[in-house]
Amino acid sequence: MVKREVRSKEDILNFKGKIMLQGVKVRLVPPKKEYIDRFQKWMTDPEITQYLRVFRPITREMEEDWYNSMIKRENNILFSIVIPDDENNDILIGNCDIDVDWKNRVGNVGIVIGEKECHGKGYGTEAMKLLVDYGFTTLNLNRIELETHGFNLRALKTYTKLGFKKEVTRRHAVYINGVYHDSIMLSILRDEWQRKK
Repeated sequence: MVKREVRSKEDILNFKGKIMLQGVKVRLVPPKKEYIDRFQKWMTDPEITQYLRVFRPITREMEEDWYNSMIKRENNILFSIVIPDDENNDILIGNCDIDVDWKNRVGNVGIVIGEKECHGKGYGTEAMKLLVDYGFTTLNLNRIELETHGFNLRALKTYTKLGFKKEVTRRHAVYINGVYHDSIMLSILRDEWQRKK
């Protein structure tokens, strides 16, 4: 695990692909090209994509383009979420990322647990905890924010448990399967996170 503070986009470029964050249940590791087929499978599953901003079926080529663009972006760090099997090999279950606004020291985070049998087991909560702690402790951010659909009650419960505060409700901002839904913006500040730890 890299224990050095990263304070600039140049540092991100130097350390992307080398950062690994270890939790009790999950690890956040650099994504691998060999994971693209799994990513694409998740992006074609309506049970998964209902919580994401995916508006059309995603082909493998589109997913590969997304992967290549994400690993090149200077202000974004993408992690794959893995759990160990019985022989301590990595089993891919999801992705999470943090998009950094260096000038204002703000990070925007996102997460997907794509393996449905891994829902409700605390993996997403721990992955988000690792990601937020990395944002405040290593990236030296002052604020971390996220947006989720108003009907995603499991996510809202998780974010509240981690200390995020609801800031804004964007009424009828998301259209899914013929129905408009609210979108909720939440955030947490560095000092709030430190008090919560």
